[in-house]
Amino acid sequence: MRQLINVEFKNTAIKDAFKELNSLAGVKFVYSPKDLDENKKVSGKFVNKSTASVIDFLLSGQNVTYSVKDNTIIIRKVAQSKRQPVQQRSITGQVLDEHGQPLGNVTVKTNTNSHQTVTDDRGNFNIAVATEDHQLIFSLLGYRASQVDLTGQTSYTVRMANAEQDLDEVVVVGYGTQKKVNLTGAVSSVSGEDIAARPAGQTSAALQGLAPGVTVTQRSGQPGSDGGNIRIRGIGTTGDANPMVLIDGIEGSINNIDPNLIESVSILKDAASASIYGSRAANGVILVTTKRGVGDKVSISYNNYFGWQSPTNMPEIVNALDHMLLTNEAYTNVGSSPLYSEELVEAYRAQGNGSSDEYTNTDWQKESLTGSGFQQSHFLTINGGTNKVKMLASFGYFDQNGLTANSNFKRYTIRNNVDITFSDKLLAKVDLQYVNPVLTSPSAGIANIFQWMNSIPANQSFRNSDGTWGLGWNGNNPVSAAQDGGTAINKSPFGSINASLTYKPVDWLTAEVNYAPKYSTDVNKNFREVVQSYYADGSPAYAVPQRSALTQRNAQQLYNNMRATLTVDKSFSDHTFRWLVGASREDFTEEWIQGFRDTYVLPEFPVLDAGQAINQQATGSASEWALQSFFSRLNYDYKEKYLLEVNARYDGSSRFLKGNRYGFFPSASAGWRFSEEPFMENTKHWLNEGKVRVSWGRLGNQNIGTYPAVAALDLGSYTLGGAIIGTAALNNLSNPNITWESTEEKNIGLDLTLFNRLNLTADYYYRKTNDILLLLDIPMIIGLSAPYQNVGVVENKGWEFAATYRSDFQREFRYSITANLSDVKNKVLDMRGVNNTGLTVNREGYPIGSIFGYEVEGYFQSDEEIADHPTQFGTLAPGDIKYKNQNGDGIINESDKVVIGSTVPRYTFSLNGSASYKGFDASVLLQGVGKADGYLYGAGIQPFTTTGAIGGTIREDNKDRWTPENRDAAYPRLAFGQNNNAQASQFWMRNAAYLRLKNAQIGYTFPQEWLSRTRIQRLRIFANGTNLFSVDDFWDGYDVEAPVGTGNFYPQVKVYTFGLDITF
Repeated sequence: MRQLINVEFKNTAIKDAFKELNSLAGVKFVYSPKDLDENKKVSGKFVNKSTASVIDFLLSGQNVTYSVKDNTIIIRKVAQSKRQPVQQRSITGQVLDEHGQPLGNVTVKTNTNSHQTVTDDRGNFNIAVATEDHQLIFSLLGYRASQVDLTGQTSYTVRMANAEQDLDEVVVVGYGTQKKVNLTGAVSSVSGEDIAARPAGQTSAALQGLAPGVTVTQRSGQPGSDGGNIRIRGIGTTGDANPMVLIDGIEGSINNIDPNLIESVSILKDAASASIYGSRAANGVILVTTKRGVGDKVSISYNNYFGWQSPTNMPEIVNALDHMLLTNEAYTNVGSSPLYSEELVEAYRAQGNGSSDEYTNTDWQKESLTGSGFQQSHFLTINGGTNKVKMLASFGYFDQNGLTANSNFKRYTIRNNVDITFSDKLLAKVDLQYVNPVLTSPSAGIANIFQWMNSIPANQSFRNSDGTWGLGWNGNNPVSAAQDGGTAINKSPFGSINASLTYKPVDWLTAEVNYAPKYSTDVNKNFREVVQSYYADGSPAYAVPQRSALTQRNAQQLYNNMRATLTVDKSFSDHTFRWLVGASREDFTEEWIQGFRDTYVLPEFPVLDAGQAINQQATGSASEWALQSFFSRLNYDYKEKYLLEVNARYDGSSRFLKGNRYGFFPSASAGWRFSEEPFMENTKHWLNEGKVRVSWGRLGNQNIGTYPAVAALDLGSYTLGGAIIGTAALNNLSNPNITWESTEEKNIGLDLTLFNRLNLTADYYYRKTNDILLLLDIPMIIGLSAPYQNVGVVENKGWEFAATYRSDFQREFRYSITANLSDVKNKVLDMRGVNNTGLTVNREGYPIGSIFGYEVEGYFQSDEEIADHPTQFGTLAPGDIKYKNQNGDGIINESDKVVIGSTVPRYTFSLNGSASYKGFDASVLLQGVGKADGYLYGAGIQPFTTTGAIGGTIREDNKDRWTPENRDAAYPRLAFGQNNNAQASQFWMRNAAYLRLKNAQIGYTFPQEWLSRTRIQRLRIFANGTNLFSVDDFWDGYDVEAPVGTGNFYPQVKVYTFGLDITF
């Protein structure tokens, strides 16, 4: 009854349909021919529908009811009530589904149970009601119960909504599926429709805001690098905190699956749900299920969109005249002579905002951001087959141009999912996939391009009037580097097979074997061309770089995944048991080589052999790992009311040495559907579903490198007497005793469905990670780097809440609203006293990645205040930042730094609304973070900061600086070359909380009657906007999701797209 099936009936007798269901779902039917017209012919097509809903269809209009016992369907004629009230009247009507189609076999009864009947195959009913009856209740398995108040009418039209999204919804879990109502762990499910509705180059970014407890941060808008950084319930380790992603049961990257191909995504958040995956599930698990072929007719679907990108934010840089005036102020403030003469300043002032070779006024952003920002996506799906073979073949092409020249990402996708039915007992699946992502960017580095365009003063030229390249800053010119400086091209094609064979000797036993190899390559080719710049008089200035150079890296990887499972699914009266046992083995090998040559006489031929050999370099390496696992899960339920699940996994990893390789990861969870208790019967009209869940589990983590337990040797050589002598030197201590990081988590949750419209879910959890692998301090005299040790401890505790409200589906105007809110508190409990330093640190008692710096006490307002304050940095003057002396020793230094902020997001939230009216539909997604800290420093925010050979300028908002007339300014005084104000401190930290209109879409689906004369089955057009605006208090010009840094990152992009969906 829980199983999802695909079946089609064409003028089929009911008795033959029963035989079909027996072969597909293993159900048997018991009935009397006197109660049921078994020769009645039916027609209908069911795709991914529960067995129960198909049975309801077959029995519609037969005036029968049925019960289920041990996979046997017992059909009986509906007994008519013998009770005859003294006063009664007759009520007639029709029951329709949400699409206006008649529903047969719907049970109709009065609220006092005085009378009961069922609808015929046209959905019509006729029922007698007593005087004391004031409500009719309509129920049908697979649909939400509906109530109608009796208001004196004699006829009613009632609509019922499909409930398979609620009670009968099947959720993908580890190595199988479960009905949503039977889940005992914390699992969030996202439909593929919701993901595909948001045009995104990287699928991970489309998950943002769709599930509580899942934080997705999009830190860049660069083509090919605009994916989301996913964290499930915070950060549990100082190492790799990425969740495990499985695509149809095989580990992979969610960004390699086109959103249009996704059927659903399940997110396993607590240890009980994820422990079946044991060793790599400590950071949560994301299960992606792709679409499969259905039906025996061929259908073709095509989806496309076209769009344009623009930056959400860019810092506003001063023009040439303001740069010179403010630079002179910064010079004079430190006792130096003005850099620019008064005559030059006046000459610039006289020419206004124009630009010439002599008086340059370059808008570096305008000249650098010359990319079209155009993007397009095309996705073709062919679905079809026979009753023995079903196939879904898909072809995808995605093309995204960047904001600069030579910035582009392309992805070519081919996937073919095939299901083969050899017999009622033997099934096979074969999934073939080929993906080829190609990322192109300027060889100078996209970070350098953006840093230069925001740092080089406007009075430096990008191009001379004769067309030659201008100086930029000491030859660093973002425009010439992007256009003529060469490209870095990264191609990462891979092919994979996912093949499984399923044998079902009896209806309660299933055996499955699976083999999934994946072969991938990486070809990374970076060719840096020489760009010659010139002075305004035409004489050569700088050649950057001095020699053209090619670095090429070729790598190949082979991954194998082998798995075998045995599942027993058996019911005894009201007791249902499901036991899964299995074993798996994974292995991975990689080999890579890298070559370098420079001085290319003919840069038109960027191949290694064309470069000069004098400076050539060659290197390479290889690595491998393996994982062996045994796992089991036992599910039990009593009347689908009392639920229990126990998981166990035993993993062995090659990353650890013998004696420490294996880890045991158990879990247990339980649920109570209190809404099904007899004493809750009177609440059914408003409490449709109520469940309490509790769980406990232990997980592992091994993602700390391939060989963390062994010592590494540095290989080299030297020449002696004309002979080359090989050398090997130890460079780190080893610790053969290290083993798994271990995460233990407890969870309690509540699920409610109210009034058939409001779904509520709440969870509270506590997660503690022990034995985190850390590098502890050792005496420097040893001369070797420290070994890993299992010593760190981190905790996360938090809560999640989700609410979904659906409007009255009986109206033409329908809407739904989903709200998600979650919070997690992260804390490092034990670092064995290690106090690392830097801008972001991990320290005991504080969150991972805390911001570390000086507390600020405002500005110095006088020389006397400076004299009375502890010594700081350099020569101070009024208007400089004043730091707090934490230890009272009279000097500001490293010992006065404290934790001043946290980059871990708190109170993540989203609000997703959708509505439809006739053929029109619209949706809006708002998402954000309630509490977080961000930090910028260096050239991104601090006036006249120089990095290497890059010159500093100043932003428009830096004009609000401290002066004797502006003592309460936003920025300190301008002081060229002074480092006091550039210290890591609270001053450069900002509130990173935000609210963003992440996505908005409107669409129109053409009426079927308009398409009836064509071969088009469905046609929808839509317009979409992404990252439309945000409300925040972060630094102007930078996106609030930007990482801690100097601002040299590709900005987030605002995207407008237009497209269509069409099915033939």
